[in-house]
Amino acid sequence: VSHLLMGIVAVLAFVLNYLALQDRESTLQVAIADRPLSAGALLSIDDVRLVPVPSDYDGLGSMLTEEELGSPDGWVLERAVPADGVIGQGALVQPGAPSGLRAMSIPSEIEHAAGGGVVPGDRVDVISTSGDEAVYVVSDIEVIAVADPSSAAFGAIGAYHIVVAVDSEQALLIAAAIEDGSVEILRSTGAEPIDGAGD
Repeated sequence: VSHLLMGIVAVLAFVLNYLALQDRESTLQVAIADRPLSAGALLSIDDVRLVPVPSDYDGLGSMLTEEELGSPDGWVLERAVPADGVIGQGALVQPGAPSGLRAMSIPSEIEHAAGGGVVPGDRVDVISTSGDEAVYVVSDIEVIAVADPSSAAFGAIGAYHIVVAVDSEQALLIAAAIEDGSVEILRSTGAEPIDGAGD
């Protein structure tokens, strides 16, 4: 009898395990807001919880699944999501710049931007040459995009530019230098930051 009972328990365990696996395969975990999330907020894994949704649900393709949850880390919510609201993939946008900074374009002639040798990921300094002397406006800021140097060929005006990540104060300093029409961009990747630049 004891052997028979052990056999029955083993069969039941196998059946329950099989049903559990089948149930997992028939659903996917999707992210919903654990609390109200405002538009413009950075999405954090701590802001969501996972709930099961049938894998054949028609709207599943627009939802943020467990597998995809890690990929948009640090992305921004384009619109507000209420508590218990589903977080759709369309509600997420990439931030303008990393680390909560702002993205700003600096127009320049190629010969005044390290000969067009600046690439995304570089660090640059910006110099203003207005007045009687040149001064460092900002130092050691990150380049996040660069215009194709070929677009500035044949004397095209304003075609070449770099996009940098700046804080609000740096943006104002660079804007003033651009307004003066006296910007020089130095590729400073690997160089020591300039003391006092942007202060």
